[in-house]
Amino acid sequence: MKLSFKSLKVMKGHLWSLKGFPPITANDCAKRIMTAKQMTKQTTFLLLLGLTSLQAQTYQEVIQKVDRALALKSATELTQAARSMAQSIDGKNYPSLDAHLSAAYLKETPTMILHFPIAPGMPSSPLPMGTKERWQGDITLSYPLFTGFAVTASIDKARLEAEKAHLKTLDLKRNLYLKATQLYSAIYAKKAILSAQIKEKAAMEAAYKKAEGLYDNGLLPPAGLYNIKAKRYAVDAALIQTKSDIQTLKNRLSYLIDEPIDDIEAPTTSVPMPDVDTLIAQALQSRADISALQHVLKIDESLESLAKSRYYPTVALAAAVKKQGDTIRLNGDGYTNADRSYVGASVSWNLFGGLSDQKRLEAARHKKLAAAIELSDYKNRVKTDLKNTFIALQALTNKLQSAKMEIKARDEYYKLTQGRFDNQLASADELSRAIADLAAARAKAAALQSEIFNQKMTLLLQGGLKSFQAALVPTKR
Repeated sequence: MKLSFKSLKVMKGHLWSLKGFPPITANDCAKRIMTAKQMTKQTTFLLLLGLTSLQAQTYQEVIQKVDRALALKSATELTQAARSMAQSIDGKNYPSLDAHLSAAYLKETPTMILHFPIAPGMPSSPLPMGTKERWQGDITLSYPLFTGFAVTASIDKARLEAEKAHLKTLDLKRNLYLKATQLYSAIYAKKAILSAQIKEKAAMEAAYKKAEGLYDNGLLPPAGLYNIKAKRYAVDAALIQTKSDIQTLKNRLSYLIDEPIDDIEAPTTSVPMPDVDTLIAQALQSRADISALQHVLKIDESLESLAKSRYYPTVALAAAVKKQGDTIRLNGDGYTNADRSYVGASVSWNLFGGLSDQKRLEAARHKKLAAAIELSDYKNRVKTDLKNTFIALQALTNKLQSAKMEIKARDEYYKLTQGRFDNQLASADELSRAIADLAAARAKAAALQSEIFNQKMTLLLQGGLKSFQAALVPTKR
């Protein structure tokens, strides 16, 4: 309702309305102006709070930002480096074309001295055989025709190394998803605990005011009042610690995704969960770390082939256009022919190397066997981890049901104790313990809900990135 005054008259510090409204003092005006300012500030704060809540990030948004993590970018660069290295080794399959140019300036002219045994007294004199300045240039084409399969094995090894680096990057992404899930769940749990502590603080404040009134009327001993007052300080300290823990977890999550985290939304629990046998089959088929170990086994097989190649001869072909001379024109020096081009072949075969080739082959076979055993052991470990996570999830679900019933019981007991305390039938210590027990039950349920979400996402990630990403698609906003 708007009030309009045609005219106001100031008299003795009072403002009088000409329309019959009650008098308003200058102090009242100042108070009302301050109240309006406070309401404006509160409204602004609530609007800012609303904007901040709009910046809260969902679990799916956080997971998408993990793909831009610096650690993942570094691993991607290493993968590209491995691929480039594999491409460089692939060049061994092709002939090599090399150009060479050399120049030398001799201290003395090359000479030859002739001796005549049939004429011992005849003097011998040196004859020039070349020039001091020598230039030599050639273009050589060479090709390893047969290396005992060493080239093929080395190319396969480099290609497998590049694939293994890519698989390690995918597994790093999966582990970063796991880490982000743990931090997200921990933040959510701490926020729920904070909410329970705020309710505990409100209940403790109400209990303290009631206890203060009883104490003022001589109906409560000082020990009872001091007990509740001490619990108030304990709740305040717990609130500060929880807020600090939340900020610490947010900082760690911000570091992980390389982006500030203001707030998070409550994670959804309506995620489709395959049965454990399906997840095990998906994990053994598509998990990057298992595929990486399979590539390690293949790499060891290529190392065995490399070791076997030492038992075979190597055959190489070469052809060169080669010229020499006393100038850079390479047109000869007047003493020897300028054109020294050639076509040739070479065969080399190590007949005995002190049993080193045999031992190298034995070492490669043992390494391949160790890789096969490690792969089998790792698969068994993955199966066991999936089964244990599934069992833990079932146990947590049952615990949550129990925790919800405990909240109801603790809430009813708190209400009963509050009524008894109001009628001086319960001590302040009983009331404060009832409040604390209710807050603890709420915090326990919140922690269980957070852990259930964490276990669900962990179970999906243990099944592989495909099962995890497929499960998150229906829940994207």
